[in-house]
Amino acid sequence: MKQWQEFGARQSDIRVSENFVCAADELGLILVNGADAGDFLQNQLSNDIGFIDESHSQLSSYSTPKGRMLGIFRVVQISNGYILITAKAMVLPLLETLYKYIVQAQVTLADASDYFARIALQTDLAEVIEHPQLAAQPGAVLQNDSVISLQLDPLGSQRRYLVMCLSADAAIELWNGFAKQLQVAGFSSWRLAEIKAGMPAIYPQTAEQFVLQMANLGVLDAVSFKKGCYPGQEIVARMQYLGKLKRRMFLARLETDSLPLPGDELVTRGKTEIDGSGKVVDAEFDQDGICHCLYIAQISKATAGSLQLLKQPQTTIQNLDLPYSLDN
Repeated sequence: MKQWQEFGARQSDIRVSENFVCAADELGLILVNGADAGDFLQNQLSNDIGFIDESHSQLSSYSTPKGRMLGIFRVVQISNGYILITAKAMVLPLLETLYKYIVQAQVTLADASDYFARIALQTDLAEVIEHPQLAAQPGAVLQNDSVISLQLDPLGSQRRYLVMCLSADAAIELWNGFAKQLQVAGFSSWRLAEIKAGMPAIYPQTAEQFVLQMANLGVLDAVSFKKGCYPGQEIVARMQYLGKLKRRMFLARLETDSLPLPGDELVTRGKTEIDGSGKVVDAEFDQDGICHCLYIAQISKATAGSLQLLKQPQTTIQNLDLPYSLDN
């Protein structure tokens, strides 16, 4: 996909909050195929793989036996297996871990990031929404010989799509059509949209830090509490049925000129050393220079407004409403 990568590198990298298209090569792809691919994923991921088909995608996660998440995925079933969409920086470490569990199963794992050109777009324009190459509903997948498109949950009135193309020529043709109607933006615009949508991501800095319920995956339909065992299942089930959730993910607006990074520590106000209060999940600036942040922290401290960034103690943290209910 060198042609596509060179094409994408020449595009604008501005930040935009609505009606934009951007290259999404910072998303990585893991291909899982073979006769036992479905059973393999069923035994490894938090969600029930049996509830998706080639026309519907699924949010899921992968954890250690201690219940700490190693990755979060959008799962797409294709004709010869499955594609797991995740942060590109996580592809190789996830492959290394997944390989250990293949044993004698008929499963092949591969980094498929270079097989597809990736495009992300967000819009409320009817002429774009009705494009024949875009999936028609949230959660839906549209597939043909050269294109796979997913529609994700909307952000306000804006519908959100991921498009994967096997051909660079097909991707550029689609891009040029979208670019006539949408603003061309950088991937930071998509990352900002995911943050505003309350969608967590795992990066190398935050791998093995969170149980899935802490990242709100229990209310985002990313876990099945009825399926069989998978790594961390006992921890997840115990927290669901016997425990009390003491940490969860919050969306906030930060008044800062310095972008926090995934894994940056939050501490009790006035503290100057790590005290286990919380961590940044992800953060990004909008076009006005306002920082939006997802963080996981002790609920009591976050709701009381008694947290600060360890590296930026003067930064104001203003919690915002998430676009989904935590009571689902």
